[in-house]
Amino acid sequence: MMKKIICLLMALAIFAALTACAGTPSENVPGNTLAPDANSTDNPGDKGNEGSSGKEETPEALKAIEDAKVGDIITFGSWDQDGKDGGEPVSWIVLCQGVGKTFVLSEKILENQCFKNPTEEDKYPTALYKDSDLRTFLNGEFYEGAFTAEEKASILTAKIKSEYKDEHFFELTYETEDKVFPLSREEAARYVCGVGTYIFGYPTQRVLDENPYILSSISDVPGVEKAASWWLRDMGTESSKTAAYVYTATYQRKNYDTKVYEKSGVRPAMWIVYNAKELEAYEKGEAQPKANEALDNAIAALKVGDKLQFGKYDKNPYNMDGYEDLMWTVLSEDDESFLLVSNDQVCSMNFAEKTPEGFKPDEASWAESNVREYINSKDFLDFMFSPQEKARLVLTHVVCSGEDDRDGGKATDDLVFIPDVKDVEDYLSSPGMGISYKYWLRSQLSWAPYIGMVYTNGTVGSADPTGSCYVRIMVRIHK
Repeated sequence: MMKKIICLLMALAIFAALTACAGTPSENVPGNTLAPDANSTDNPGDKGNEGSSGKEETPEALKAIEDAKVGDIITFGSWDQDGKDGGEPVSWIVLCQGVGKTFVLSEKILENQCFKNPTEEDKYPTALYKDSDLRTFLNGEFYEGAFTAEEKASILTAKIKSEYKDEHFFELTYETEDKVFPLSREEAARYVCGVGTYIFGYPTQRVLDENPYILSSISDVPGVEKAASWWLRDMGTESSKTAAYVYTATYQRKNYDTKVYEKSGVRPAMWIVYNAKELEAYEKGEAQPKANEALDNAIAALKVGDKLQFGKYDKNPYNMDGYEDLMWTVLSEDDESFLLVSNDQVCSMNFAEKTPEGFKPDEASWAESNVREYINSKDFLDFMFSPQEKARLVLTHVVCSGEDDRDGGKATDDLVFIPDVKDVEDYLSSPGMGISYKYWLRSQLSWAPYIGMVYTNGTVGSADPTGSCYVRIMVRIHK
């Protein structure tokens, strides 16, 4: 009789445990609901940022991620890589060390699949990442299967941008919220090209066994024999039916696209939060990034006329060949800051856009310009400057010159700005200060809506603001 009672009690305990597990809401992305409501109080990304433990100390696994340097390999999660039972630890390349978070990309190609699978109704689907099967896989099957509950709690729900621009000036940009995602063209150029030959993707043994034809020969890169192509998330430049990918035949000398219903390699990327409190404080402006001793020493030794490496920029945006160091010249100083001008252009763009009807604006000014909006955008600042460099930028009161009856437009407060005609007169007309490109000024010169510019020979003129011209930038940095 006693044995029956014990068995009955054990059965009731097991049933209660199973019921409790089944009744607990999942913190993961449910089904195909990839982007939780940003206003929801039950945002999986918010839970992930809090970490999985109430302890003050950083867990040992996250401590290793925090201590890793750009280019290091860390392990996080597991996935079937040899085709046998179970999963093997996934290796990730550290692409960027932020404040409280780390940006990583899988070292290996973990899958080989279509960006978007064709259907009977849509045999030639459009390459929109937000609606792609690739996104569904990464935030569903991969996210659910590769990480433990503790690991999921440390993966940031990131707002990521995808874009498409073609030769007909059609442009489509949108954001999604994802745990795991493919890189964009800009991210591949900014981060991956800067960490050696990791731009090349090598498939896991399982992927290679499933599709031995995934490999491509590489003949023009020393030390690299064979690799495979892998998806980026941006729409192709040739057709809305193609998506960008990293092709293995060259060292990223141009952007490549392929049809979305053809297979290519999958290398997931994500942000891992190793210190949620530090990240939150930094984003609120209540904490500074860790000191960069080399940068601090370089700035401490500066004098007017010196050169300084500060930030990086994409010198060849059509050739994903990496970001180059951006060099600056110190123009002047005061008690608290230095005024710098870039020694090169950082991009080429219209100063202002035409009206929807296709006409030039009646007036153009720095305050309302596309240039100002772009070079002070979060994307531009994050790609160009490290957290330590951004912390050095001084919010500067920017005044613009006018000509005749034009007053230059209203003054602004900016972290990054472009030269005024007075800067040309005071600094940039000196020998060695010119660059061999035409570049915009923020001054309203000539008649409306024309805007000032500097010609390749160093003389000042003006131009239609809806035309394209290079952008040379200025900043003030804290001493």
